[in-house]
Formats: sequence, C-alpha cells, structure tokens
Amino acid sequence: MKIYLKKFVSGQVTLISALACFALSPAAQAVDPPVITVQPIDKTETEGETANYMVTASGTEPLSYQWRKNGLDIVGAISSSYTTRKVTLADDGSVFSVVVSNIAGSVTSVDATLTVPPNEIYGYAPDGTPLHWDVYTPSGAGPWPVVLLIHGGGFTGGSSTSNQQSVACARDMTAAGYLALSIAYRLAPPGRIDGQTSTGCAPQQYDDIKMAARAARADPRCNGKLGVIGGSSGGTHAAWLAVDHLATETPPWSGEDRPDGAVCLSGPYNFTDYRPNHNLDGFVSNVTSYCCVPDTTDPTEEDRAILDANSPVSRVDVMARPMLLVNSQHDFTPIEQQEDMLAALDAAFGNQPNYEGITLSGNDHAWALWPVVISGTETVKDRSLAFFVAIFSGSPWITTQPADTTVAVGRTAKFRVAATGSAPLSYQWRKNGLNITGATRRSYTTPPTTAADNGSLFSVVVSNGIGSVTSNNATLTVH
Repeated sequence: MKIYLKKFVSGQVTLISALACFALSPAAQAVDPPVITVQPIDKTETEGETANYMVTASGTEPLSYQWRKNGLDIVGAISSSYTTRKVTLADDGSVFSVVVSNIAGSVTSVDATLTVPPNEIYGYAPDGTPLHWDVYTPSGAGPWPVVLLIHGGGFTGGSSTSNQQSVACARDMTAAGYLALSIAYRLAPPGRIDGQTSTGCAPQQYDDIKMAARAARADPRCNGKLGVIGGSSGGTHAAWLAVDHLATETPPWSGEDRPDGAVCLSGPYNFTDYRPNHNLDGFVSNVTSYCCVPDTTDPTEEDRAILDANSPVSRVDVMARPMLLVNSQHDFTPIEQQEDMLAALDAAFGNQPNYEGITLSGNDHAWALWPVVISGTETVKDRSLAFFVAIFSGSPWITTQPADTTVAVGRTAKFRVAATGSAPLSYQWRKNGLNITGATRRSYTTPPTTAADNGSLFSVVVSNGIGSVTSNNATLTVH
C-alpha cells in the first residue's frame, strides 16, 4: 500500500490530504449475508394487551429490519423486535414477519401468527372490577366438560396469556374435547388489573376464583363437569378450590362452588413453612404480599394467623376433591410446599387417597412442567388428561403406583397400589405382562423369591364398569 501526502497551508489552517491506493485482498472484500438464528414465534394475547415479536440474526453489520403484518410493511417497525398496539379480536389470525437486510442481501423470517381468543366477562368483583376469561372452544357440538386455567405471577402479576405455556395447555385441553376458560382475577399490591380499586389481598383472589367456578358450572356450554388447572400462585388457587367447602354468607359461597378435580403445578400451600430453601425469600415475599402482611419469616401472632387461615393446607379434610400435584426437585416454589400438602391429605384420607403427588427431577416450574416426561413417554400433560378422564367419567385412576422392591433370595416381596374411581374396583396383578392367577387384591405378595426372579416386572390392571387403567411397572430386585 502506498500513501501520498500533500500539504496545503492557508492562513492558520493546515490541511493534510491523504490518498491511499491499495489492492484489497479477497478476504477483505468478503461480507456475510444476514442469517436468522432465532425466528419470531406465534403469540396468543388477550384483547387489550400487546404482543411482542423478536428476531435474532447474524451477518455483516449493520443489519436493518423491516417488520410486516400480513405481508405489508409496518411504518416505523425497524428494530430487531416489534410490539403491537393493543390487540383486538380483528387482529386474530394476523401474520407477522420481518425482513433482515445488509449490503450482501436480505432474508425473510417465518410467519408468526397472532391469536386473540374470544374474551368474556364472567362476573364483577365487589369493587366493580370486571373479571374476564379467555375462551378456547373445542370442535364439535357442546355442551362440554369445562376446565378452568388459573395463571401464576406471585399473586401480584401475570395474566391469562402472560405465560405462553399456559396457552399451550389451554389448546391441549380443547384438542382433548374440553372447553378451556383461562381466567383473570384481581392482583395483590403492587399489581392491579383494569378497573380494580380493591387491594386484591386474601381472600379476594379466592373469591374471584370461586366466582369463576360458579359461573363455569352455570354456563350453558358446560355439561356439568368442571376441572381446574393452576400453575404457581394459580396452583394455590386450584388447591383452594379443591379443599375449601365452607359455606359463607358474604360472598354466598358453598361447597358446590368447587371443581370435580384439580391439577396443581408448583403451588404454595402452606404459607408459614419457613424451612431453609434456595428460594425461601421469594416464597415469603409472594405469600406475604398476597396476605398483605409484612415480608418476614418471623410474623407476629396475628399475622401468622392470617397466613395460616389462607393456606390451602388449613382447609384439608376428607371432603377434598381429587387432586394431582406436581412439582420439581429444584422448583422455584420450595419443595416442602408439596410435601406439606401431601402430608395433610395423607392425614385426612389414610390408605384411601384420591390424590397423587409427583416430584420430577430438574428445576421446571409451574406451566413449564406440562411437557416434562414422568416416566417412559408419559408426560405431565398425559397424566393430567388421564386424571380428568377418570374424574369426569368415574373410570379408575391410580393415585399410588407400585414401587420397585428389593429383597434377599428366599424372601417374599409385596407390591401395593392405590386407586380411585366408581366402585367397585377390581384388580389383576401381572408378572412380566402375564396375569398372576388369584392376584386380584389391592396388594400382591410373591412366593419366596429365587435368583431367577431378579429383574421381573410387576404391574396391575385396575378396572370397574366404566374402564380400566394399567399401573407403571415395578421392578423386583433379588440379591
């Protein structure tokens, strides 16, 4: 490379002019065209909310962006993300995409669809707050069983579409033939929903949820069957619906304002369990916000009474509706919360449970648990759908699976199962897939084992006049 310099002087101003003459190498000339590495994704938003779309791209800078709606450029939408105005039902089905460009060319993203479900008012809170639910309608003619979906958000935030995994759950329920109603409720400080003037503290959210349950049962689209699924704080509300049957005059609730069964994902259930946990601070902050008491693990006697009174574990008795409780070992909600609920249910039901507790590995929380595998290929979604089939139809549902057993050679092994469903229930135990003659009770004890029994698989088919269900395999280890 040669550089020629020429100096010009004019008064006090000196100008240096440089001319560079050089030949560029092929590497210096190379530029990378844009490549989209993260595509925009479909969104579902409630009427009156906004939808945010994002794209990630690589390539030689600078990159430019132009977002489109239904194939037409959106004026001013020229960054890597785009937030819509408040959506209306007219926006349902709109398609958003983005063109990413640089000096080497351009690339267009995949289309991302916006869904705006029908939104209805299911009631009004005492302060006049309109309470809404999003409606996901199954195909075919109704009426249908109804499933309420209750969002999370630490009691202070969230909405029916703030977690797209809960939206996926709603769609799964409609695909299974259920009318899914995803509800809004008042929020505790500092949260608010449109029109809310009350605090949203306990028990106001519980009252909103009960109003939704009553409205759902009375809805002409409901065939009289009602289930509920809740995640995080929504799991608390789902559990409360399942266990609270006390009659009150104001509001006029009764034991009938409850679902036939509840799926509770990562819910806090005991607001005064302060055992050490990686997220104890977050848990305490959430439940004290809901109960409008100071954020502390050392509450006054009066505040502790408020926390206890609003803990679902305080309402557990033999009238509790069937429940499926799911959490993970490193859940955001302390694992002790599900342990407390199961202990309360065990104390109430003894050896006749109508509930099941599942703790999965990992750290998935609330709605993120929905697609997680429990065993084999069965997911939380699959188990939940089987749960609703059982409680709505009366077909058998296994609440306690047979467990793996280890014995010494010559010892017997005992396998047990617990199930619920319309009586009478019948049992048929199997070994390696073959029926065991005479093994027709809730438990089965093997003959004295031999080394040849090591690795054998035991399962049981539970039946009634409506249907049947087969348990998981339990492995026998003989040493």
